[in-house]
Amino acid sequence: MSEFKEMIIKRPRVGVLPTLDLQGKWLETLGFIVGASVSVVYRDSCLTLSTNTTALDNYSMLQVTSRLMRGRPRTLLTLNAFLLKRYGFNVGDKVVLQLMPNTIQITKINLYTTAQCF
Repeated sequence: MSEFKEMIIKRPRVGVLPTLDLQGKWLETLGFIVGASVSVVYRDSCLTLSTNTTALDNYSMLQVTSRLMRGRPRTLLTLNAFLLKRYGFNVGDKVVLQLMPNTIQITKINLYTTAQCF
């Protein structure tokens, strides 16, 4: 069974391009461990992040990293500005994350319609 999480794409401290930081222990629970390669596939208005990198149709690759927060390491997966802009995600957009083992699906919540890829 999958879980859902809502987030807002925020503006970074420097610049105007969008960024989405996914961080916390919940990433490790889903199988996104530090050092893992993550494939990014855009299909049907949905970004799918997967640690199963054997797919041949992945458009981009990301790496799960770690950041020190309050002296403790924290798992971090950052979707950078260029990746988000390429697929139509902008600053202020609300997105819903569907969380499944080894997979996160990100869909933009539109005022009028909500694309569903799950």
